[in-house]
Amino acid sequence: MDSNKEKGYIVTHTHWDREWRYPLWENRMYLVNLIDELLETLDNNDEYKSFILDGQSVVVEDYLMVRPENMGKIKRYIKEGRISVGPWYTLPDLYPLDGESLIRNLMKGIRYSDELGGHLHIAYESFGWGQISQFPQIYKGFGFDIVIVAKNVSKERAPDSEFIWEGPDGTRILATRLGQFGRANFFMNSYLKIMTGMDYHSEAYKLEWDKAGTIYHQADEQGYFQDYLKLENTEKLHEDMVRDAVQIAWDAVEDTMVKSHRVLMNGSDSTTSQPMLTEIIKKANGIFDDKEFALTTLEEYTEKLKELLDYDRLKIVKGELRDGPAPACSANALMTRPYIKILNKKVQNSLFHIAEPLSVISAMVGGKYDRNFLDIAIKYMLLSHPHDSINGVTQDKTVEDVMYMLNQALEISGVINNTACAEIVKNINTDCFDSKDILLVAVNPSPYSRSEIIKCYLDTPSEYNIWDFEIVDCNGRKMKKQRVSRREGTIPVNDLHSRPLPFYVDRHCLYMETGEVPAGGYKVYKLVPTKNFNRKAVFWAEMRTSEGRDISQSVNTMENEYLKVEIQNNGTINLYDKITNTQYSKLNYFEDTGDCGDYWMYYPPHYNKTFTSLGSQAKIWLEDNGPLSATIAAEIKMKLPAYALRPENEIRGESRRGDEEKELTANVYYTLKYGSRKVDVKLKVENTVEDHRFRVMFDTGINAEYSDAAGHFTVDRRPVSPIKDEFWPEMQTLPQQTFVDLSDGEKGFALLNNCLTEFEAMDNKKGTIALTLFRSVRNIICTEFRSAGIFPHQKGGQCIGTLEYEYSIYPHKGTWENAHIYYEAEKTNVPLKLIQTGKHTGGALPLNHSFYSVEPSSFVMSAFKKAEDRNSYIMRLFNPASERVRGIVNFSAKIKAAYFTDLNEKRIGDVMLLDTNSVILSAVSNKIVTLEMEMEEQI
Repeated sequence: MDSNKEKGYIVTHTHWDREWRYPLWENRMYLVNLIDELLETLDNNDEYKSFILDGQSVVVEDYLMVRPENMGKIKRYIKEGRISVGPWYTLPDLYPLDGESLIRNLMKGIRYSDELGGHLHIAYESFGWGQISQFPQIYKGFGFDIVIVAKNVSKERAPDSEFIWEGPDGTRILATRLGQFGRANFFMNSYLKIMTGMDYHSEAYKLEWDKAGTIYHQADEQGYFQDYLKLENTEKLHEDMVRDAVQIAWDAVEDTMVKSHRVLMNGSDSTTSQPMLTEIIKKANGIFDDKEFALTTLEEYTEKLKELLDYDRLKIVKGELRDGPAPACSANALMTRPYIKILNKKVQNSLFHIAEPLSVISAMVGGKYDRNFLDIAIKYMLLSHPHDSINGVTQDKTVEDVMYMLNQALEISGVINNTACAEIVKNINTDCFDSKDILLVAVNPSPYSRSEIIKCYLDTPSEYNIWDFEIVDCNGRKMKKQRVSRREGTIPVNDLHSRPLPFYVDRHCLYMETGEVPAGGYKVYKLVPTKNFNRKAVFWAEMRTSEGRDISQSVNTMENEYLKVEIQNNGTINLYDKITNTQYSKLNYFEDTGDCGDYWMYYPPHYNKTFTSLGSQAKIWLEDNGPLSATIAAEIKMKLPAYALRPENEIRGESRRGDEEKELTANVYYTLKYGSRKVDVKLKVENTVEDHRFRVMFDTGINAEYSDAAGHFTVDRRPVSPIKDEFWPEMQTLPQQTFVDLSDGEKGFALLNNCLTEFEAMDNKKGTIALTLFRSVRNIICTEFRSAGIFPHQKGGQCIGTLEYEYSIYPHKGTWENAHIYYEAEKTNVPLKLIQTGKHTGGALPLNHSFYSVEPSSFVMSAFKKAEDRNSYIMRLFNPASERVRGIVNFSAKIKAAYFTDLNEKRIGDVMLLDTNSVILSAVSNKIVTLEMEMEEQI
């Protein structure tokens, strides 16, 4: 390049959604065509420097599934830098996923890319509807020093394109938002105008039928609603437009601090290699005397940027990048098609918090850490995480495919869980028991000890005729229990070496007190028969008995030592917290309002109607009751508009909720348990109406300045009052992971969940928290800003049918930190596993044992697994608290060596050992710590 001229770095790429406007295999055909053309371009044009495959690597895997013969060529071009892949595997949306999923995505993307020849050494984001606050630490943990930010930081926060992005732990990274139109600047402003002769932003940009070349459109009943296809390339270079078009792209990045060197990103959704690009650049270089343009790599530009930047002038931008307005970061897709998010949370919990830790335990006792099964499950999960896929902003067929992949991941992780538990059980020494004894093992995958009331099902051989029994733990302590039901049954017993054996049993359903179950371990209990019965008796059979200390003493109240719950006629609850002497009312009512927006943006109709269930008359009944647990149910019916009238372009036609009404039913099950400080809620909503948003509301009465919500390796603190005089109400609905909390410092109110992603802490005197249950919207896909794919016969986005949720209401003293809310949320998301067994031989483990533990519970464990590239184990923890936390990680196996690693599992230092079984740990606020342990294989 001429050193006397300003430089324009043209970086060409595609933004490739694995599935979005079109289902997977239709999109795969377009991908194959794209890469076939790219390879032809690279083969025939040495001046074509490089093409970015959107910062991901799965597209190469997808391509090679169809074109395996091109593996060698693909690898050669990646190694030469002419094709750029990774660092991501797939392009995830961020807020519906947990932090560990993002780390696994980068780990897999980098490794697969490196197998192909190398990965892009830039944190490249063409995805994400808002960027999480911990990305600076995550990216630095993978060795990146610059990030290309997609959506969304405003000009108010970052007036210059370049800025320093600071995470909650203080980690800083250089970032650039690129400028106007971001990654599509040169493509939209220059390429399209030069090659079509039409300004993309003007009304002139449209199909001209007589000049379109070969057109293909399905005209039958099965396909008429699909897009037209343009089969013939009719582009030609309009030389007279080169100067103006290129100048517009140049001016669009005027916000850069290095004005003499500018990046001009050339690409957009599904764009191809654009073989004429080198010719356009030659024309531009012949026209401009003061500028020089080159088709180059993103690395070449960012190296020059880092060299020339005046770092002292860079503004520091802190926290998440999720600035409004809502369309700028697709802010309201968090609870579209909620069944996808609910299933994904089950998968994440099952894989990261149960299957992997239990697999480590299995290896400790001589079993197999089955990495192949785990890798398959994780791959299925990651393939469901692309931003359009996980949000379901697609055609219904694609959603079915995503649900299939998540269900595969869930099934595999369930198989692994049971296999690992079986390995643990068979290694327990049961010599002290009789061969007729019935044993129960409670397995705790969490790194903290737990004591809970749990529901279990125990089978006793029918010939034993057991009517009642006690549960005694391995220390001889009698556990409290509550009988629910018993019934006869015949259960198949699988035998790999024979035909299944029929097992004739009485199945007893009961609640039981566990006592303390060791962290990362198990506890054994024995069933002790106390009463038998005559199976043939018709009269004077055994009766059920009661101790008279039931939690519910009337059909609409429940009470334990901490809480008093009263169910109101409208189905809400009043809750009295005995610890803080605080009365809460109007908890758990429903709000329904119109929504004629799209997948990405909530948009109420102009003549809207908003309804609540506060005026409803609920049907209330006592579902379950005893000394350990009581459940009161309420059925609420709401007459709601059956649909809304949606104006085209939000202006043409009527905008209101319809006149026809249908009945929506919500069944709420409130459960209070012995010794519990929270009310557990199960909710079933039978949605029958369209075009609306449905939320559950809690008037906490707490005057809080901020809301606190579990985020990605942090707790996101956000102001309750809007931060601008003119604000976007759509931006007040906010992401969450496992809890949201309001506190005035003296008392607090938390909502724990395992299935929700969006909340709003409302700026009102009632201190209302709203949890979004779903947005019911039409299947309209934004192809580009003037046209859309419309699929009126596809109703999946309307969420018609039954939706089920679980959450808990948790009043407490002080703040979320004082009340150990993260620990409580862990128990909500990671249940104890119960296994029935009997006496067997060959085991050596004690009846009560911990394989690993983390102290204190202020440390949150996000992963415990085998290392990717070594025969060692990785534990990842983070400190979401506001102060430094010091603690210990204990293992029952001896530690041969321990190291700190970065997030990509590269060793960065030695870990101090307290003794041969314990690691000393210290972390500042919001720090992620990754440990690697080389341990004895068996304890």
